Amino acid sequence: MDTEEIIPKQETILTNPFIEKKRFNALMLAGIALPILLYPFLVMIFLPAVVEFGWRFFLSRLIIWAVLGIMFLFARKGEMQNLLLWPEEYYKPSFYFKWIFFLYMLVLVVGTIARIPFWLGFHENSAMLMKVVQVTRNNPVLLVFMAATAGVTEEFIFRGYIMSRLELLINNKHTVVITSALLFALVHLGYKTYTELIFAFGIGIVLGYHYQKYRSLTTVIIVHFFIDVIALGLGKFH
Repeated sequence: MDTEEIIPKQETILTNPFIEKKRFNALMLAGIALPILLYPFLVMIFLPAVVEFGWRFFLSRLIIWAVLGIMFLFARKGEMQNLLLWPEEYYKPSFYFKWIFFLYMLVLVVGTIARIPFWLGFHENSAMLMKVVQVTRNNPVLLVFMAATAGVTEEFIFRGYIMSRLELLINNKHTVVITSALLFALVHLGYKTYTELIFAFGIGIVLGYHYQKYRSLTTVIIVHFFIDVIALGLGKFH
């Protein structure tokens, strides 16, 4: 008698759809946490010996690009899928002009709201922000590089990568945007000001809802670039 007729076939862990789903969800959760944990880890390894602030700031921007590269590899080799799960939508030039202007106006409103703690008397230590302003004011190339780095890498990671994963994990579009905005604010803790945290959270909300609806990473990257380059150019970071 054939042994296959005696021993019934059993579903293994590898073929159990429920187990595979949980494993994939765990992988995406790890991917969401990875850039937030990876950046300070790499800074701790590569920057302790660098004393001069200008060089530290420049190298920290390179580390952010490295984090984006690692996220690309994690998505392709670990998750076995693209970094961006939402295909980029393309529109007429008028769409970009309209929304870049409108979103930037909303960002100005967010900036006003972010100043409320200061008006209420919560005076903050903005030494880190002042250092950034000073080092970029004296080096326009570094200013543009810093703004481009923030615009491209942060939007790819927090809007492009994280939001699309959160949508698979959370069945509520508002929670997806709010969660991604909170994570975006979290990585700005290094500036150590209430204003910066509120402002970063507000940007995450504004750009998050736009990206969720229109799937245009190009638009939010350009807006993010203008936010930083204009603020630094005026000598008032956020």
